[in-house]
Amino acid sequence: MKITVIQDFLAFLKDPKRAETYSEMPSKSFFTLLIVTLVLIIPFGFLLSLLGADQFDSILEELIKKSKLLVIVLGIFLAPLIEEPIFRLHLNLKKSSIWWSLVLSLLMMGELWYLVLAFMVYLIYLLIMVSQQERINLKFVVYASAIFFGVVHLGNYSNFDFASHFYWIPFLVGIQFFVGLILSYIRLNHGISYAMLFHGAYNAALIIPGVYFYEG
Repeated sequence: MKITVIQDFLAFLKDPKRAETYSEMPSKSFFTLLIVTLVLIIPFGFLLSLLGADQFDSILEELIKKSKLLVIVLGIFLAPLIEEPIFRLHLNLKKSSIWWSLVLSLLMMGELWYLVLAFMVYLIYLLIMVSQQERINLKFVVYASAIFFGVVHLGNYSNFDFASHFYWIPFLVGIQFFVGLILSYIRLNHGISYAMLFHGAYNAALIIPGVYFYEG
């Protein structure tokens, strides 16, 4: 029986594995994953709004007011080019990849510096383990990376306070965590370039309609 990309992804969630050689990602698999992702996360986004998540000021909305073109360039092109090497390049557990992720993570330093610092400590831990040729649980790496990818996106809200809004964290980062797992699956089976391409397509599917219909 032919295994579908959805079945393969669900199997990956249970037991992540890295392909020995990266294969070209079929366009059917690419768009199937993209459509399923959007079908799942768009209703979740509306649910968050109903629950009161719009109390947090979105930096993206503030940027749209200043320049719609800037939002498109940052979200569709720049974000995938920077975020994928930071959060997914090291998943192959090669020293050179971990070093690149570590160095590039400095670009995220800002108000959430403590989260970035925690991510850097995690990368240093991986670097030490790889250098000592210790066995590393790939499932831990995949899920830890997705968690960091999600939590760092709390920086998208200008008025989010960890102390008073901590219970919102799982809801606000849930979408990014899920997308991070999909990107990890793509990265470990088809390479970092496909992860960047998928990230850009996903952002485009959300940003372009948002920018076009924005009435701020």
